[in-house]
Amino acid sequence: MRGLRKVLTPFAPDQSGAVSVLYSLGGLIVVIDAGGCTGNICGFDEPRWQGAKSAIFSAGLRDMDAILGRDELLVKKTIDAASRIDCKFIALVGTPVPATIATDYKALKRMMEKKTDLPILTIPANGMRLYDEGEAMAYRQLAEVLGEEGNENKEESETVIGQTPLTYGMDYKDVSLEQMKLLGNSKIIAASASGVSFAESMGLRYEAKAEPAMKYLTEDLKGKVLVCHDEVFGKTLRDNGVDLDIATFFTLHDSIAREGDRKISEEDDFTKMVLEGGYDTVVADEILRELIPDFKGKFIDAPCFAISGRH
Repeated sequence: MRGLRKVLTPFAPDQSGAVSVLYSLGGLIVVIDAGGCTGNICGFDEPRWQGAKSAIFSAGLRDMDAILGRDELLVKKTIDAASRIDCKFIALVGTPVPATIATDYKALKRMMEKKTDLPILTIPANGMRLYDEGEAMAYRQLAEVLGEEGNENKEESETVIGQTPLTYGMDYKDVSLEQMKLLGNSKIIAASASGVSFAESMGLRYEAKAEPAMKYLTEDLKGKVLVCHDEVFGKTLRDNGVDLDIATFFTLHDSIAREGDRKISEEDDFTKMVLEGGYDTVVADEILRELIPDFKGKFIDAPCFAISGRH
């Protein structure tokens, strides 16, 4: 039955992905909600919340605030908060509430720019998309708002985009603000679907490679192999000699997909693909094992935090 989930919980949504990218960059992050979305982000979707500080605020919208669109109140509260802490930018992250009332992010940005010299990022997440799309939106805003012209005198460096905790747990690698400013001098390493989406949307040259996937090359990946994880995780193993098919609940780009790869959305899609595909080995988050109780092959646990909340 479409939409029925007996094992999996809802995956991390786009607002959580956006916050994951911005979390450690020293900005003031304002989630435009009544409090629930911020609670989910901090309590469930952000593994760093218990050990690393970040200035994440809820807009605290009440019913009448949302109905009447009290933008002046939001601007006042945000600028007041920014004046009390040392922050490098302000980021407004959307949720279903501003999506429902058609919040004008450009107007909010202009209103805030009149009251502060801080860069203003606006990320119109709506809670209906998955986390990798929110990550890509946040990366684009960082590049568009903070980006500078490439300096030919600077030595080219590598910038890893998309290796966030939501995909790789504590094997994450944060991008810095300086790297986002100088992307013109960088070789982009797209470590996940969000990195690929960002690089392709910005017209940047990139290599799709996920370093956290490399440790699975020590596993005995024999026979017909299915990897259900992020697309770049699977591609990295394939590029290193493993003959496999990729299944992903998230974005599957044409530039990465080959015959046999599938974008899936339902529990039954995964079960059917495994049982009808004749696979000998499945590499996926442990929680997905429950969906294939009749699978007799080898199952290798590869955690994906956005799916199961496991590091």
